[in-house]
Amino acid sequence: MIETWDRRIIVVEDDELTRKLLLRQLETAGYTVEAYGDGRSALQPINTMGSGMVIADWSMPEVDGLELCRMTREMQNMQALGNIYFILLTAHSAKTEIVQGLEAGADDYLTKPYHQGELLARVRVGGRMLRLQAELLQRNIDVQKANAQMAVLANKLEMQANTDGLTALPNRRCLFERLEEAWKVAEREGHALSCVMLDIDRFKIVNDTYGHAVGDVVLKRVAECVRDHARRPDLIGRFGGEEFLLVYPVTSAADAGVLAEKLRADVAALRIDCGVLTVRTSVSCGVAEKTAGTGIPDELLRNADAMMYAAKEHGRNQTWVCVAEGKGQQVGEVGVIDTPGEPPPGARVARGGSRGDAETLQSAHADTDHE
Repeated sequence: MIETWDRRIIVVEDDELTRKLLLRQLETAGYTVEAYGDGRSALQPINTMGSGMVIADWSMPEVDGLELCRMTREMQNMQALGNIYFILLTAHSAKTEIVQGLEAGADDYLTKPYHQGELLARVRVGGRMLRLQAELLQRNIDVQKANAQMAVLANKLEMQANTDGLTALPNRRCLFERLEEAWKVAEREGHALSCVMLDIDRFKIVNDTYGHAVGDVVLKRVAECVRDHARRPDLIGRFGGEEFLLVYPVTSAADAGVLAEKLRADVAALRIDCGVLTVRTSVSCGVAEKTAGTGIPDELLRNADAMMYAAKEHGRNQTWVCVAEGKGQQVGEVGVIDTPGEPPPGARVARGGSRGDAETLQSAHADTDHE
């Protein structure tokens, strides 16, 4: 909370009688007053005060009231001071000199000889201004805090909207957005773009045999392995169910196939600790590259999906790469094996729904080592 004005006033007056008179009148009115005989002596107290009111005589030796006012405003500009309400005491009554004082930074002026009632009235006006400035500053701080909190909340909501709750990877919606962004870059720059679709083998058996708690552990551990193999963490994610997608910009299908095969081998080597048992699993991977005949991102996903099905149909725990329209090849093997141009019956097309139970039984084996 910003402190409001504490009724503290610094008086700077070289004439001793006037200084004592000001001191008595202001203290009698309930103000806390410090009095100084020249501007140089008052500089440090003003700096220490932080925020408050200064009443200074214009004509003083060394540092006069006009220069003291300028120096005070300079300290404020450097954020070394808070709000200072500055009243100039002057014997000058000419308008040009009054304008000069106001342009130097004075908030108000009082001509000598002054009337006590006018002095106190101008001080009360200054007090109201200081309180209003403090309230405005506090409101600005409150607004900034609220905006910062809203920004944090917005970022949190955006992250939740884009993140899979179980694996903490980007979710399907986020993946489509980022794939489309990568697609546009590849189109514009003429770069290669490949993707890898992988599915945990026989995951339904894991869930049915050991329960969803064990299945969740398996999903999270495979997700960690996927994350470890990602070139960019923002271009991988959980595509749905037990499926994951990796997007590889500036990467050919052959190179993406090598990366996918390394990922497949590492998943197969996992021993997933699920508490009372240890689970082994595997994945089937499908790889496809954007070509001149691939018109939209959905087609790229469809081709990768078809290769993943080919991997499952030929024994699971394999990586297959799309090498031509309707043709795929297992990574590590020589020759091209024809595969259907369209995904097998029942396969999920890009942006489609989840597979049926029969398909989800296709991949992953689980061995248990009871502790």
